[in-house]
Amino acid sequence: MDAETLEFLDSLVREGTPVEDGLLIPTERRLAEVSGMSRARVRERLSGLQMLGMLKKVQGSGNVLVTPSFDGGSGNVFELMLRAGMVSVAQIAEAREMLEIAIAPRMVERVTDQQIHELEDLVYAMVDASSNRDFVGGLTADHAFHLALFEILDNPIMSFVAGGMNHALHDLLLERRRVVISKEIAANGGEVPEMFASDSVHFEITRALRSRRRSAVAAAMTEHFDQWRRISRAASPQDETTTERGDDRP
Repeated sequence: MDAETLEFLDSLVREGTPVEDGLLIPTERRLAEVSGMSRARVRERLSGLQMLGMLKKVQGSGNVLVTPSFDGGSGNVFELMLRAGMVSVAQIAEAREMLEIAIAPRMVERVTDQQIHELEDLVYAMVDASSNRDFVGGLTADHAFHLALFEILDNPIMSFVAGGMNHALHDLLLERRRVVISKEIAANGGEVPEMFASDSVHFEITRALRSRRRSAVAAAMTEHFDQWRRISRAASPQDETTTERGDDRP
């Protein structure tokens, strides 16, 4: 995306009103005012976003900027970038890791006890899914946990970006969860452990948030990604190709 498109998208997010499946954006006239573009140029930009699947018309309401989701669709910008060869899976995974570690200070400033409780419930959902070898259910809870971290910031742009990254990485993360959980079971003599280390590390994040210490949250986030790498790198020959590419981030 060029700089003008990114600025235009930013204006849509700033001026949009949250609705069930995204942001209801203002009229073309209002967008022309806030963006400094002509109405013809605004219309052209909106058409482009609609072609990408990022914008949809809702009968009787107007245009809605669609929030990225996990259920597929070609409208996800990171998915489109992957298909076009503009970025690699490893680059998106690396950006996601860096972004999550970077938001730690802001989370400490804004998180509520209720939000921490909801995060803990999501970790228990991961634990239950993993114990049943429900890899899809575990990943769904894992995704919800990480998106909830961004929602603490109360910044729709950050949530939009985080959701898009998780969408683009969905298939990789599902496979990595399957591999990591299988390795933990093997390391436990073939028995399902009481709690998987790949799940329990998320409790370290919630404990750090309760401490309200920035350094503790940043350290817990870093350890989360480091632990996944340590488990993943105890790889079978079949898994090593993926690990060498740097695609072992959760």
